[in-house]
Amino acid sequence: MKIGIYTPYLDTFGGGERYMLTIAECFSDTHDVEILFDKHLWEKNPKSLIDKLSKTLNLNLSKTKCILAPFGKGSNILNRLFFLRSFNVLFYLTDGSIFLSSAKQNILHFQVPFKNTVGKGLWGEKKLNSWDKVIYNSEFTKKIVEETWPIKGQVIYPPVDLQEFKPLFKKNIILSVGRFFDFLHSKKQEVLVEAFSKMVKNGLTGWTLQLTGGTNKGGLDYLERIKKKARNLPVEFYPDVSFEKLKVLYGHASIYWHGAGFGETDPTKMEHFGISTVEAMAAGCVPIVINLGGQREIVTNKQSGFLWNTLEELEVYTSELIQDKSLRLKMSKKAIERSKIFSKERFCQEIFELISSKKV
Repeated sequence: MKIGIYTPYLDTFGGGERYMLTIAECFSDTHDVEILFDKHLWEKNPKSLIDKLSKTLNLNLSKTKCILAPFGKGSNILNRLFFLRSFNVLFYLTDGSIFLSSAKQNILHFQVPFKNTVGKGLWGEKKLNSWDKVIYNSEFTKKIVEETWPIKGQVIYPPVDLQEFKPLFKKNIILSVGRFFDFLHSKKQEVLVEAFSKMVKNGLTGWTLQLTGGTNKGGLDYLERIKKKARNLPVEFYPDVSFEKLKVLYGHASIYWHGAGFGETDPTKMEHFGISTVEAMAAGCVPIVINLGGQREIVTNKQSGFLWNTLEELEVYTSELIQDKSLRLKMSKKAIERSKIFSKERFCQEIFELISSKKV
């Protein structure tokens, strides 16, 4: 089969790119897989982007092809329809928009709970009706999307390459992983530093908070602001680390914090799933994560980790784990076991079943 993969976000290196490019990897051994680039992305050197993504996301995309496709601003609808006719399956990660597709089977993926502003009216309905199936990264995303979109779909949880993450000698480290920026989908590292600072003032000693994640021009000021807040505290920063270094950070950490969505009411600003939480669990970290978005689908509260609603709860749960090493060990084992349901193997199998099933 000829399979097309299109995401307008290939230059952002996030969870959506991991999701879509893992689909490409899943099929590339036995099918003709083409990663489709609009003009904007094509101008950024597609081979370089894919090479970087392959390395950062630990994916083998050597058997895929990079193709300039008639998508994006200024593209012609007739050219696009003619181009897509040759594809047996098209996977599209929506940025909130949709287009009329002529591939034999069209699968729309929602990574973010966008409200429906484009699938209305006769033309909007016609475009939407050309999509055969819809998949979501979490029940959280599914629920929000289906409140405003006239569609029904299924959840296929994102893939995590669990074999890459192993517990190492555990140290007195609290880890948080996420891109550094304070707009849109902020990971709220500043809030986590404030919580850690309070714990230190209340007597916590011998523990370190480590923050790691990607940076871009828009987030550098935010990173510097966090560093100022963390001055004179046992807080360490690891921006833009390699995948190998990231595995080591996970391996040595005992506790994992996640706070995306804290203080927010807009669903798009919450964690829609939370791959880093699964990675941490696979490495034996006990997750203490916010009780919002997709995080509650990953962590079984008070079994494989803790879900917190307030900063006071975050501090209480963390103190409980710090003071009780046997509880920490028990929950670490539960976290590892829980992480196994989010494996890459499970993901590929569900995607294979998706394209062979009847319309969702």
